[in-house]
Amino acid sequence: MQQSHSHVSPSSISSQYACWFDDRIEQFIEAHKGKFDHPTFFKRRNGFFITISFDHSSRKQRQEGSELIDGPGAKTEMDTFQDLYNLICRDLIGRNYHRPSFHDVKPLAIGCLDMNGSRYWRSMGELENAHIHSIWIFTDQTRDGFLKLLADKERLLSIKERFSIRELDIQQLDHDHRNSMGESRASSYMAKFMVHNNHELKVADDFRVLPFQVEKTVK
Repeated sequence: MQQSHSHVSPSSISSQYACWFDDRIEQFIEAHKGKFDHPTFFKRRNGFFITISFDHSSRKQRQEGSELIDGPGAKTEMDTFQDLYNLICRDLIGRNYHRPSFHDVKPLAIGCLDMNGSRYWRSMGELENAHIHSIWIFTDQTRDGFLKLLADKERLLSIKERFSIRELDIQQLDHDHRNSMGESRASSYMAKFMVHNNHELKVADDFRVLPFQVEKTVK
């Protein structure tokens, strides 16, 4: 996704990101659903909208402690999102989740950075309370495992503590609501901070799409 030019309207930027996210979701569903499975049913069954709020004081302390050992180079919120994704994949798939043979079993996760006040384009001030809105689409092989993870309160608490997460708001994608432009409301909502960031780049790392695509070699 290329950096948009300043003359592009905010609504156009949001629309471009939302359409791109929707396309990735539709591609994933088409590749993973059963032959007679309707895409909407697959999304409702396996899709979740997850908001990740951080305990920023705890996060800062952890990063300062890490820098004493590993040197400077604090992780961004999106780095933490990827670490969380990898941990969940390990829980659901096993310790060899990173091998190419398990690539097609992994869930799709699109995470976007957000800040307080990003809904109001003209009045957004200082950046504060960074958090992440994300859409996750699980495969049929991993959905039940994720539901079991959500029910395991002790494990969930340990994950939150590990990544300095204050709250995980997890909602199932029960409906495929669309806005007047035709994009899903969930994808459009995720892109709202990126509109500001395209206008004036303040955060270099503002979204991730996981897993990273793997180039298939032809033998």
